[in-house]
Amino acid sequence: MTVKLIATDMDGTFLNNQGDYNRTWFAKIYAELRRRGIQFVIASGHQAVELIDFFKDYPDMWLIGGNGAELMNAEAGLTAETFSPEATQQILTTLADYPEIQIALCGTKTVHVLQHADPGFIADMGNYYYQLEKVADLRTVTDSVVKFDIICAPAMTDQLVYELTPKLAGIAVPASGGQGSMDLIQPGMHKGRALKLLGNRLGIRSTEMVAFGDGTNDLEMLRYVETGVVMGNAPMSMQTQGDTVTETNEQDGVLTYIENEILRK
Repeated sequence: MTVKLIATDMDGTFLNNQGDYNRTWFAKIYAELRRRGIQFVIASGHQAVELIDFFKDYPDMWLIGGNGAELMNAEAGLTAETFSPEATQQILTTLADYPEIQIALCGTKTVHVLQHADPGFIADMGNYYYQLEKVADLRTVTDSVVKFDIICAPAMTDQLVYELTPKLAGIAVPASGGQGSMDLIQPGMHKGRALKLLGNRLGIRSTEMVAFGDGTNDLEMLRYVETGVVMGNAPMSMQTQGDTVTETNEQDGVLTYIENEILRK
């Protein structure tokens, strides 16, 4: 197999539990990948504008944000698919039946939360997203929404996905990020779709791609590529969904696989 593109999720996959990565090792690997003409792509639930800042040392890197709704490159700029204002209002009306959940509206630049939301939730969102705005009413937000970030009780996650799926059919799709969190994304907007668009743009087929992930929001991406690699820290139910399993994110599983299985071949 000739590899021309490598895509990886961020949290729980490329990043360790401290939210960082082995920068020295990655710099060497990235330089070798580019020398060989292999694209390295970040595919994350984070906003693309955050990703491009986080990886500012690699201006030629392609970035998929918003779990597939955003595609960005420093030279090409940002393209984004967003919910219609009507869809946003319909979703907020549906979510109003669940006062126990915490909601963040994620635009392409700003993330909006209720000013009276749980302080811990606001702090977490502030750590996860760069630009946070607190508002009195989410229904008054006029920013175009890429996705909804929802935090709930861990035991409630599966039931919430089960209930919201039919309620939001045709409007939004619940994508669990693990027990206690989920995104509501636009129908058909996922990392696999974004990889297909990017591949078409770059002239790279799915059979020339490898992808890494650890959560259910990575499934479409793992299934789209020739080799889907699941992290050793992923739940066992996820590990059976890929073609192979690598070391954990704490053991630099992505870099280990690239060096051993791609660069040494």
